[in-house]
Amino acid sequence: MPDIDPVNPNSPPLATRISNLTCVDTSHALLHRDADEPFNKEISIKREVIPDLESLPYAENTFDAVLSSLSIHWINDLPSLLAQVNSILKPDCPFIAAMFGGDTLFELRTSLQLADMERRGGVSPHVSPLADVRDVGGLLDKAGFKMLTVDVEDIVVEYPDTFALMQDLQSMGENNAILHRELGPMSRDVLLANEAIYRELHKEEESRGIPATFRLIYMIGWKEGEGQAQPLARGSGEVNLKDILGGGDFSNR
Repeated sequence: MPDIDPVNPNSPPLATRISNLTCVDTSHALLHRDADEPFNKEISIKREVIPDLESLPYAENTFDAVLSSLSIHWINDLPSLLAQVNSILKPDCPFIAAMFGGDTLFELRTSLQLADMERRGGVSPHVSPLADVRDVGGLLDKAGFKMLTVDVEDIVVEYPDTFALMQDLQSMGENNAILHRELGPMSRDVLLANEAIYRELHKEEESRGIPATFRLIYMIGWKEGEGQAQPLARGSGEVNLKDILGGGDFSNR
């Protein structure tokens, strides 16, 4: 993506400003999947396989930025990981991440619970628990991050049926990983009941397929540093919000 400069609209890509990029993962195959792509010659990339994403083997004040894309929802001890990220960042440098959370796959959760109750008379967890967007800001704050930004986006993907959805989740590596889950595949009765219940509860009338919601939580937090911008004290604002919004009487709203 080009870095748009009003003076020079043909400025070079942002990637040209990165001197070194360190990529880490627990999977050697995934980490080196794109190692032969041409972009590897345009940027200095160091790939490191680490045994556990919950223990980062780096010294304090090492990195200018830490980025995570759809991986930290697998972390068991998220507060500890965020504290480690804050530690390895240099002062006044950002942590930028996106993770699945909240109501992700709520359609599948509800239909599987009802199918279990109907066919087996009990409920077994089939979808891993996820952090809620309301918790993320608090976790970042407790880890020592400043100038927090947290946002959320729901992406709804249509699948022909629940079997295609589950196959896609398996291909994504998003299988159920709850430690005390019931081992073995789900029974045919539960799967068929889940398909019927899912369609009854969640299928849109005008759609031929079924919806599956993926809730993405985006977060930015900055490590505290000398000279860092600070929020103004409450009540010190000089611009009236009503003037920005075009006036109006907000007293009864």
